[in-house]
Amino acid sequence: MHYLYRANLKKRNVLLVWVLILFLTVVALEIVYTPYDYAGYRISNNVGEGVAQADYPQIEGQYQVVYVTCEQWQFLFYPHVAGVPSVTTVLAGIPVLFIVRSVDVTHGFYVNTEGNFVTQGLQFGVMAVPGYIDYVVWNFQPTVFQKNISLYHVQCSEYCGVTASGLGHPWMDALIQVVPNNQTGIAILRQQMANNTPPILTGSVS
Repeated sequence: MHYLYRANLKKRNVLLVWVLILFLTVVALEIVYTPYDYAGYRISNNVGEGVAQADYPQIEGQYQVVYVTCEQWQFLFYPHVAGVPSVTTVLAGIPVLFIVRSVDVTHGFYVNTEGNFVTQGLQFGVMAVPGYIDYVVWNFQPTVFQKNISLYHVQCSEYCGVTASGLGHPWMDALIQVVPNNQTGIAILRQQMANNTPPILTGSVS
């Protein structure tokens, strides 16, 4: 009887030790990651750029807003190029807040480096999960503009099914056009977007 009591006590102590280790691990991760996850976007060194946020992030300075709706099998931007909802145009040098949601299954909103589309690799992105809204900020820098436009290719990085004909996830893509923040670029932006351009807001980080 005494032996069983000691065995049960030992098991309980081992369980308490593991619970304590788990608790301390969670606390440590919270301390390490919370300042970064909830820092929002700061102008200096683009701190917070490309970091997925569960809540509307604090953003320092001017920023543009683009809504992204993900659905089988397309990305829909708002605002978007007139008549082409899968293409949007933004200004370089002003951070863009992408507000991303899915209306059906889980998708991945991931953007490639400017260049030859998929050959450059993914640059930033965020998961789109039904029932949730995610936020990610990216500051597109002026690059080698071809006819004053840089192209960033958007791909779904999460398998989201296919149609009976085989189309679907592999063909789920979109395009972000970046124009210089000058008179020429602003004129292109307004013309392509039929004056329905991304709003430019001004925020602050407390």
